[in-house]
Amino acid sequence: MWGFLKKGTVSFRGAALLVIVGAISFALTRVWMTLAINLHISIGPSVDAVASIQALVSIIIVARFLTDAVFVAVGRRIPSLAAHPTVVAGVPIALSFGTLFVTCAANGWIDSFALLALGAVCCGIGIETFWLLWSELFVSIDFDKVKTIILAKIGIDAVCALVFGSLPYEAAFVLLVVLPLVCLVGFRWAWSLRASEEPATAAKPWRNISLKQFAPIGIGVVMLCFGFNFSQSGFQDVLSGIDNSYTLGNWVSIIGRFVTFAVMFVALKLMKDCHFEVLFRASIVTATIGFLSLILPFDGRFACFSIAVIVASFIAENAITLLTVYAAKHATNSPVQILAWGQLALRAGGLFGVIAGNAIAHSVSTDMHEEVLPYLVSLEVLLLTFAAIYFVREQNISRFLWEVVPGAVETSESDGAPYKTALLADAYGLTQREQEVLGLLLRGRSIPYIKETLYISTNTAKTHVRHIYQKMGIHERQELLTLANTFRGK
Repeated sequence: MWGFLKKGTVSFRGAALLVIVGAISFALTRVWMTLAINLHISIGPSVDAVASIQALVSIIIVARFLTDAVFVAVGRRIPSLAAHPTVVAGVPIALSFGTLFVTCAANGWIDSFALLALGAVCCGIGIETFWLLWSELFVSIDFDKVKTIILAKIGIDAVCALVFGSLPYEAAFVLLVVLPLVCLVGFRWAWSLRASEEPATAAKPWRNISLKQFAPIGIGVVMLCFGFNFSQSGFQDVLSGIDNSYTLGNWVSIIGRFVTFAVMFVALKLMKDCHFEVLFRASIVTATIGFLSLILPFDGRFACFSIAVIVASFIAENAITLLTVYAAKHATNSPVQILAWGQLALRAGGLFGVIAGNAIAHSVSTDMHEEVLPYLVSLEVLLLTFAAIYFVREQNISRFLWEVVPGAVETSESDGAPYKTALLADAYGLTQREQEVLGLLLRGRSIPYIKETLYISTNTAKTHVRHIYQKMGIHERQELLTLANTFRGK
């Protein structure tokens, strides 16, 4: 008995340490991104500095997009990125040398645009690969810990943005070069901890996910990120009158991070049974409020707009990360491929948005903003509404997470699934209708499929599922599948 308690204490300490190390190290990757973009702004405002920033951001976005595209293409043949020491070691090297190249070129120490471009490419490839490495780590640990790590990461990032915002130029440069090595050490430490913290009932892969199932969500994410990046690069600076000092922009970014933490905290509390559409809706509602504030006559409307877009984009980014991590935990596909799908959707929307935004930024003059602004706002709100109603909705998310590919149903039924369903229903006192719903749940069917098959409403189907979970003492679909696989009678 004492040995069991002692083992449980060690496990609890290990889990706490995993969350702490993971949250800090993961947050530092975001801190690195923020410092990398804003490093040479501290030199002083100038046309050349602004042009360098625009080129740097654009090249990094393209590099991240192409990195995800490559991993999507080859992900099926790569079961794990973290299993390749050269990939893991190459990430901090790319980030450190990328920082060095960009800084030398941006400051004129080495007057070469090619060096700036090379550094931006290294930074883009390094940070995107690091993001996929962290997501792969999350796949192998308990999902509640993942949510805690991501929430803590947002808070740590906000605090670091506030503290590091006034760093001297030399200190920021040294921090940027050293930070990737610190992140690598934290990642390796968290990776070693995760092996000893896997629960006895860890989720086992049980289904294959096709690109067709992810496509609706991916299109919705592309539309959301397109809207966010289009507005930020297209008419935020042009119409707001923010000067090249970026003082207002830095404070807006800091406030946006703290607001993101608050909104994500509430959204994760409301997200029951992995209804990820709650996070996407929070992102869409926040962005819509920001766009509508642009056409209201008050002095702080542009700051409100900027904060809202920052919050919305951060929430969408974390939502797709959580969604793909959760899907990869239960899929027989390579986790790298599924995670890369989500990141590719984010980067595709960002890339298209920046291209379109830069195009409109050069064609819109400040004296025309009163005429153009209502049309731009209407376009953005329409885009967000369409993405929410048709693409990023519960039916598509349920299909992506749970719908079994054709052929798997017959196999499960031939393995005695109806008999197991009857045993479970009898053991836990389920009604006849609840037994029918249970059978469909065990076959991987979604709520919309259950509704159409049993000719009941969506609310009735959800009620039956909730009652089944309550009677069986579980909270989500994976717990149901684990219980069914290990059931030997009650």
